[in-house]
Amino acid sequence: GINAEFSSFFFCHFCVFYMETSSSFDYDPHDRKANTTSSIFLNSTITAPNVNSIIRAVSNILCSQILEDQALGRELQTSMGDLFFFSEEKYIREKPEAFDTYRIQILRLTPTVDMITEFIKALFECARFSPECCIICLVYINRLIAFTGMPLHPTNWRPLVLCALLVAQKVWDDRYLSNADFAFIYPFFTNEEINKLEAKFLELIQFNVTVKASLYAKYYFELRGLFKDNPDEFPLQPLDIFRGQQLEAHSQQVGSKALEASQQGSWTISGSDAGRRRAPPVILS
Repeated sequence: GINAEFSSFFFCHFCVFYMETSSSFDYDPHDRKANTTSSIFLNSTITAPNVNSIIRAVSNILCSQILEDQALGRELQTSMGDLFFFSEEKYIREKPEAFDTYRIQILRLTPTVDMITEFIKALFECARFSPECCIICLVYINRLIAFTGMPLHPTNWRPLVLCALLVAQKVWDDRYLSNADFAFIYPFFTNEEINKLEAKFLELIQFNVTVKASLYAKYYFELRGLFKDNPDEFPLQPLDIFRGQQLEAHSQQVGSKALEASQQGSWTISGSDAGRRRAPPVILS
């Protein structure tokens, strides 16, 4: 094993190392098992898109939002209550012994597009979520902002991306990672903290994880539009009617399960063990 606090620090530096040593990587269809109940992932695995471009497009949108919120003077305050729950400042205050000055400076840096891209790429290398999860993740983050007015900030974008991807994977992927696996991948948070973050995230979006086919298409074409001069660099195909209907139906089902679980006092979206897979020890082993 490796010390959890060092692991979290190592993850930040892994992103820098990854940026310097890797130019691109392709989504490998052999890493994902076929869906046993439908063909919802069929096009994803056949087209095997280069995930770099999709992640970078999402990162561009997130970075623009952070810069806009900063320009408008929107800051995260402790008085924001539930919204401050997603700020890394909360955890710095609760566990000051775990954060030296240099580490705090890293966390408070205004991220560039490259920094956000490398963070999501590092998560992808471990979690191997489907490329479509990036788009669904962006839908959920924007939904949270719309519902709460939360600003995107240098110290909350990582927890929000983590939570949104965690939920998106449960909505879209037939075999998803458990919350404990995400805590293993990014040990800034304990498993219990990730459970609470997911529960709070779902609560703040009012358990509305439904993604209509038309909304997915809107986000898809907006992201693809960032590559209008080089369309071949964004090879992910739009959802056909059948897959769009499946996304809408399954996301509604997951939302209903999440609401039911919350009413029963459960923290997280759960599923059968057959729907879970273990995280490969890419970073932390």
